[in-house]
Amino acid sequence: TLPGGEPLGQRMARLAQYEQAHVVVVGGGLAGMSAALQAADAGARVTLLEKEAKTGGNSAKATSGINGWGTDTQARQGVADNEMLFERDTFRSGKGGTTNTSLVRTLSTQSAAAIHWLKHRFHVPLTVLSQLGGHAAKRTHRAPPDEHGRPVPIGFLIMKTLRDAVDTEYAGKIEVRTGAKVTRLLHSTDQAGSRTVTGVAVVQDGAAAEEELLADSVVLATGGFGCDRRSDGFMARFRPDLAGTPTTNGAFAVGEGMAMAEELGAELVDMDKVQLHPTGFIDPKNPDNPTKFLAPEAIRGSGGILVNEKGERFVNELDLRSVVAAAIQANCAPFPEGELRSPCAWVVLSPEAQDLFGRPVLSFYKDRLGLFEECPTVEACADVIGCPAETLRETFSAYGAAKQNGSCPRTSKFVFPSGLDENDRDFVVARVTPSVHYCMGGVSINAAGEVQERIPEGVLGSHRHIRGLFAAGEVTGGLHGGNRLGGNSLLECVVFGRLAGERAATVNHPQPTLFRPDQPDVWVPCVMREVRNTDLKYGKHTREVRFNLSSAKQLSGLAVGQYVAVRGELDGETLIGYFSPITRPGDEGVLGILCRVDHKGGPIVQLLDHIRPGSTVELKAMGGLRLDFVAPRPMYGGRAIRRFGLLAGGTGIAPMIQIIREYCHFAQATRRRGDEASLAQHGLNLVYAAEEEDDLAYVQILESLRTRFPDDFRFYLILNRPPLGWTEGVGFVKPTNIKKNIFYPPKDDQLVVICGPPVFESAMVRCLDKLEFSRDQYFAYSLE
Repeated sequence: TLPGGEPLGQRMARLAQYEQAHVVVVGGGLAGMSAALQAADAGARVTLLEKEAKTGGNSAKATSGINGWGTDTQARQGVADNEMLFERDTFRSGKGGTTNTSLVRTLSTQSAAAIHWLKHRFHVPLTVLSQLGGHAAKRTHRAPPDEHGRPVPIGFLIMKTLRDAVDTEYAGKIEVRTGAKVTRLLHSTDQAGSRTVTGVAVVQDGAAAEEELLADSVVLATGGFGCDRRSDGFMARFRPDLAGTPTTNGAFAVGEGMAMAEELGAELVDMDKVQLHPTGFIDPKNPDNPTKFLAPEAIRGSGGILVNEKGERFVNELDLRSVVAAAIQANCAPFPEGELRSPCAWVVLSPEAQDLFGRPVLSFYKDRLGLFEECPTVEACADVIGCPAETLRETFSAYGAAKQNGSCPRTSKFVFPSGLDENDRDFVVARVTPSVHYCMGGVSINAAGEVQERIPEGVLGSHRHIRGLFAAGEVTGGLHGGNRLGGNSLLECVVFGRLAGERAATVNHPQPTLFRPDQPDVWVPCVMREVRNTDLKYGKHTREVRFNLSSAKQLSGLAVGQYVAVRGELDGETLIGYFSPITRPGDEGVLGILCRVDHKGGPIVQLLDHIRPGSTVELKAMGGLRLDFVAPRPMYGGRAIRRFGLLAGGTGIAPMIQIIREYCHFAQATRRRGDEASLAQHGLNLVYAAEEEDDLAYVQILESLRTRFPDDFRFYLILNRPPLGWTEGVGFVKPTNIKKNIFYPPKDDQLVVICGPPVFESAMVRCLDKLEFSRDQYFAYSLE
């Protein structure tokens, strides 16, 4: 159960507030269907556009299953699994690429809900579990064979079930248009260069002209580029070495959604990370067909072994896909027939492995497709493979001994789903080759499914979302890293399809701000989006917690320097904490807070550590310093401020970060207007005091800002207990430190801001009083 999950009644009341949006979903695979269904459930009018004659895409071809931990299926089968194992397996598989921790945590946290949604909302019977390569537990869910014992391909079953629901239960809510090819994204651009997607241009089969279809938001779910054979396409740009490699993808997978998003300015990530599935069937009747039928993971997961043309094993068959594919390429000769000449391995199943895989399922591949050959003896196997029978017999014998001992020293295999030895009979054998299967790279998104563009001149953040544009599924990048973990593809489609669909459906909120000036004491429920580990960015023991605002276009309504209260329940106790936002007042759709996660963060840290993406807590706008950064000068209390002095003690640095960030943005904008003369030399001055060096946070970011804005920002550190080699201030903040590192004498167009523990703030007030600063020339949070 998701801690702090939104109660159904509260969710229905929240959704009732929105004005209906028109959501266009581009792509009819599982990500697109999930987005369309969730958007419709959130009250949107949905148009789903699919360029092919029917929906399904590559999702309908998926056979391995869909991952999830903490599911009722696992509970009924006594499978022990948890968040840490799932996330560890995903990160381990993704080494060498971008595995955004926020996306992985969201995938993990929402996995059980995704299985529940399919199983109990749409009655997909996800009751069979298997343990795929790279997994620490049985967590990949599939459907059982039908009443005749025939296999039920899980991707096809899910897609058929959802499409049937769209055509019946959702008739009138979701319009599906097949044969509708989207050619570009309609958009507008404001004076600041921010783009807003306003719809799509689409060409319907048989139509002579392009149609412009307006929308409040667009969800891209167009898949990857695994079948992009164009000379100027993504495969040629990013992985020319894979040109001519077979693929398991349909001919429709050419990356059109990525291209449209890139044209609009969206960031693409990990585009060179293309997964080879180790086992695409080579059809002996047509070995040169560049599109291969997938030999499902369950073949090896049931105990099928891989041998080369010499009859020798060379890899742990249950290792990661990337490892198995690379081993085939390194240890297997090209298939001797045809012109494609792909490296060929042979997969061999014993009778026990055939039983575990399922005889009816095997019959589909063997009898209907002709991809397996029956071999009654070891010698018959050797004849088909073309290897010495004695070598193959030794391989089988060694494998049988390894299973009995529980380990294979040659391949470091420790899991043996079924047995195989030289005394077995009635084998089946098939030819397999690594084939382009999945594109880990794609459009950059955040944990809310919002498409990101890079901001070259960002002060602290480097990205912002493109208004009205969302994405989910293989069109996106940044989740799977260098190698996708088997079973995570269908899961990604459901989790991020649903997130993107609901976020796209809720763009039209009647209130422009989360906190309303006419309701200052109201607690507002907010969904936690993500927690970012900021140890390297802001300092040890720090985290940035981000909450979704009510819509992707909504603002917080807070002023610079204003802080918020966070309230939630943990073990029956109500906990409240107070935080300064790290996000700017102009940031749309999100509110982020900085917090310490060690003992100095206080009891509220226990709550923030407990909740997960999708959890709901309550926020309330509080007081604090209210600054308005408007041209030509920042304003405070009705007067213009030219220089700021910041006195921070310990955790009191948090509100200063927002002020520093906003001032640097203001300085950038002022210079772009050609009004640099209005900026004071060192208009922003910080003295930051702490007990010892480990108490200092955000120093790296302060140093980077001082380097980027040397004429605007400077800071000075003071430690009461400095380490050996310390070269800055020692002891407590004294009037001389303020004179030298803030400014002196006081003036009406200057303002000193004080934040820290009460004893620190009291000491600073006394220092400023001694220096004859008047009460309206400084602001202390404790005196508010």
